[in-house]
Amino acid sequence: MRSVSIFLLAMLTIIVFRWSGVSKAEVSNDLELRIIENHHIVKLGSDQPYVAGYHVNTKDLSTRENVDSTAVTVSFPSTNAGFFPLGSWLAGGMFVQAQDSRYRHVDYGFYMMVVLDSFGSVFIDLGLHQTREGTLPVQMPAEEIVYAYTWQVSGIDLRTPVTLLAGWDAEGWVHYSFSASERNVSLTSVDVASLPNCENIIRKFYAGNVIVEPFPFSRYVNYFQFGVVSSEPIADSHWNVALTEPRMLRDSGWVSVDKAWSIQGDIAYLDWDWMWGGTPYIGVSAKYYQHPLSSPYEVIFSYSGFTLATGTVLWEYSSADFDTADSASPHADKTWVMASASCLMTAFLIIVCVIVASRRLRGLERDRSFWTRCHA
Repeated sequence: MRSVSIFLLAMLTIIVFRWSGVSKAEVSNDLELRIIENHHIVKLGSDQPYVAGYHVNTKDLSTRENVDSTAVTVSFPSTNAGFFPLGSWLAGGMFVQAQDSRYRHVDYGFYMMVVLDSFGSVFIDLGLHQTREGTLPVQMPAEEIVYAYTWQVSGIDLRTPVTLLAGWDAEGWVHYSFSASERNVSLTSVDVASLPNCENIIRKFYAGNVIVEPFPFSRYVNYFQFGVVSSEPIADSHWNVALTEPRMLRDSGWVSVDKAWSIQGDIAYLDWDWMWGGTPYIGVSAKYYQHPLSSPYEVIFSYSGFTLATGTVLWEYSSADFDTADSASPHADKTWVMASASCLMTAFLIIVCVIVASRRLRGLERDRSFWTRCHA
């Protein structure tokens, strides 16, 4: 009987784990990606409307730092793309700067976005601009796209949070990935320094702020921004873009952006001359911490007819009180919880099955004893 019990236990364990595996596979198969050539590029210094939050390192906006990675979570709650102008698109994502070790007038603008078009299709776009500041009258400001990638994503609801992640490794590659529907997906990795005219790039992102032109001109560069951009103004009340938990990977681990202010596209500078988008997003306002959101590290942009003022404090508090960032990965908290829940459920099912099997075996033994006595 002991050997029978061991056999049943082994079989039940296999069945339970196979059942769990099938469930996860079905979830993963719902999410499909297809790389395409029709890119949604956030332009610089253009007529694209743009509004964002940005990381504030210190309140005087004069300190900066290097970080290895940045991340932000994007979703489109209560959004109906059927009201968008035909052929237009709306995006939420992160916009971060890197610099050149040799030429002070050369900078790099990295972007990574979740994009929704007027047909209701969802995309992930990422790319890199190289900018050259003007040194008049010798050189006019210039910029060019170094690379751009686009994936169409199927099987995802607009309300589903999508966490975007971009990060440098020790070899100087930038790795792009995202997570959604309990699945982590690696998109691509780029050896940036091997690309033409990029050999001197500093292999770090910048965060924080710097004053490039003091009062009364008051021009600031805000290195790590997270916000909304579109191909043209989408002036209807049927869209919302939520950006939550913008994070940075320092040497000590992942930390949340604990101070965030707002910026409009006409002054969203990434260097002396160039700005993300280039035009204020007129008519777009935001919900943010205590206005009226109760959750920290979140801003929701939407069209209301009222324009969010530059310099609005979106949140500002001690990360020691609210920080939920994991020291290893922006996806690790959810992954750990799901894995723990799965293990507990599996263990519970195994215990129940063993108890049922043991009781059944004891019943069979009693029955055999009964019939043995009857035939004795």
